[in-house]
Amino acid sequence: MKSNWSETLPGFDDLGGGRPTRRTFAAGLGALSVLVMSTPTKASSRAFTWPDDRRAAVSLTYDDGLDSQLDNAVPQLDALDLKATFFVTGENMDARLKDWVALSRRGHEIADHTFSHPCILDRYSADAFQHKELGAMETYLNDNFGFSHARTFAYPCGVTDLGEGPTVRRRSRYLDLMRADFTAARTVAGEPNDPRRLARDRYRLHAFEPTYDHDQTQLAIDYVGKAIAKGYWAILVFHEVIERRLGEGDTSIGVHRAILQWIAQAPVWCAPMSAVLGRIEQG
Repeated sequence: MKSNWSETLPGFDDLGGGRPTRRTFAAGLGALSVLVMSTPTKASSRAFTWPDDRRAAVSLTYDDGLDSQLDNAVPQLDALDLKATFFVTGENMDARLKDWVALSRRGHEIADHTFSHPCILDRYSADAFQHKELGAMETYLNDNFGFSHARTFAYPCGVTDLGEGPTVRRRSRYLDLMRADFTAARTVAGEPNDPRRLARDRYRLHAFEPTYDHDQTQLAIDYVGKAIAKGYWAILVFHEVIERRLGEGDTSIGVHRAILQWIAQAPVWCAPMSAVLGRIEQG
């Protein structure tokens, strides 16, 4: 049974003074606390209207097209009727392509994460990267998932510059490719996104990897709490979802389930990135 937010978070709309406030509530998982960054006025925290009068938006994203996502993350998402964005790489998908296609037909978003997931980009020219990584992956996705004019992208390893030269030029080079091929691009760092700044930020959308360094729920809860306080858009990033964390970037099944259950009961609209982008563009 979902929590009654008007009871569990009393005075949520009256946060003030710009100070962090920690709220504790039950979400079917035991007591969890959320760090809510208060804003000076009620009006500023509700500057954007989300569907069903939700307080914020959340997109769950999964990188690399990994088998553990199909086997472990997807059943948990489906159990809570949550839809996510999967940034896939061509090299990881062939063995289970039918499963990925079936996933897309159930309302999950399949998006671009390059063909081979390169992290060191200083030796690439724009033309070579476009041909070997972006063009090859877009062809693969179009052939197997249908042509799309609204595909989103996630930077492999969070690297947002390409080729040689000054930093400004390297970043501009990558941005030019993003603008040509995609509707938006996601990084792996930064605070929740202000929907009113989409035109400026759409190719550097902020995101957070809550379990990359620590296999626990609280970092995800705190991050989404910041979005709730301001009416913003939080994007979470996951990689392997396995029985027990083995190393950096892994999320255990139990922690992943707990985060999803918390989100399912929070006053947020949880939707794939392309859906949130469409909503923001509608105003």
